[in-house]
Amino acid sequence: PSIASYSFISQNKLKYKTLITQEMLKKGFLASTTFYASIAHDTKVIEKYFDNLDDIYSLISKCENEELNIDRLLDSSVCHDGFKRLN
Repeated sequence: PSIASYSFISQNKLKYKTLITQEMLKKGFLASTTFYASIAHDTKVIEKYFDNLDDIYSLISKCENEELNIDRLLDSSVCHDGFKRLN
């Protein structure tokens, strides 16, 4: 088995990853750019997950097209890239 993951080809890739986590948490999902599927997830849950993710991708598209400013959408600091000491 493999875990599905993706990233963005953008200078704002970490900001977009942060936005996904932030907005999905608001919808009740602990999410990022990695999808951990489980047999506990039924079709209804998976459809709701991807419907919510589509809304966030729309925001990201607007940021890439400079219709929205990603910095104004984030409620917290940007996530870190990789594993490294933070202090």
